[in-house]
Amino acid sequence: MNNKTHTITAYYARAITAGAKRLNYDIDSLLKSVGVTEIDSEQRVAPQVITQLIQSLWQILDDEFMGFTEQPCKQGVFAIMARQLIQCRTLRDVLTQGAEFYHLIRNDLSVTFTETSDNNKNEATLSIQLKNESLDPDHLLIEFFLLVWHRFSIWLVGNKVPLKYAEFKYSPPAHVKEYSLFFPCHCRFNQKQNSIVFDRSALSLPVKRNEKELHEFLKKSPADLLSKPLFSNTFTSQVMTYMGETVNKGSLNEMPLIEDVASYFNMSSRNLRRRLSEENNSYQSIKDTLRKNHAIKLLTDNELAINQISREVGFNEPAAFTRAFKQWTGQTPRNFRQGG
Repeated sequence: MNNKTHTITAYYARAITAGAKRLNYDIDSLLKSVGVTEIDSEQRVAPQVITQLIQSLWQILDDEFMGFTEQPCKQGVFAIMARQLIQCRTLRDVLTQGAEFYHLIRNDLSVTFTETSDNNKNEATLSIQLKNESLDPDHLLIEFFLLVWHRFSIWLVGNKVPLKYAEFKYSPPAHVKEYSLFFPCHCRFNQKQNSIVFDRSALSLPVKRNEKELHEFLKKSPADLLSKPLFSNTFTSQVMTYMGETVNKGSLNEMPLIEDVASYFNMSSRNLRRRLSEENNSYQSIKDTLRKNHAIKLLTDNELAINQISREVGFNEPAAFTRAFKQWTGQTPRNFRQGG
């Protein structure tokens, strides 16, 4: 796992054990048992290390919530719920019954699932609220719970469940750049709730997994949930979606600067360039793609002059637009409009 996107900051090794430390367990011995001797803020570890640590905590504490709630959640509760949810027909049924399950067995946290459908929104929201937030000072359980439920949903339906955005009640943490790996969407902080939000259209996706597959999944849990999910959006697609939505509100002349894009994803411009480079892409190539796609769309309207289209896609000189368009497509705008 040389690629940084397939590793996790070692910060989590210490944060995950905070609940056990509060309960007076020997944390150093626990960390050594999974090969972690010192916690360096710059160090990164494989997801398997965090998986082993979580499994050890589950066994030692007999608590799937790892000491971050008022009452333990006995090991095996998630498996019981998962065996019920595997019988569901759609993702909507999964999330509805999952929220009801926690409502029945827990009084120290609340899980809610809601749908919003109006002229401006068509969203589904899964939220979690701890009764005693002081027991989770690093918000580890909040992160873990929302991450698990998003990736478990992806696993159940065997398809993409793209997040529109995620909301958190707290301020951006020191490890905020890690959120772009766990929550492939815009993350909003200092909000009224902790939640993940996605389009309601995903709720009709059918559950495709069977009990045999679930049995294997649970044996390795949470390994498959901490590894990079099969259907995660690429970072490039996230950046392109954000820039495209921003442009749609104005024009390509008002395309966001790289500093603005980096700020949106809670990272520096340097980290943004690096993340895109890891996917063989760049900020400039995304700008060019958006311009090309918009130009092609406008060229289908024969009423628009080439000079006007040139200005619409951010070129002051028609000649510069023609050169760029030929580089993108192999044709001049005029030849493209005429069908080659």
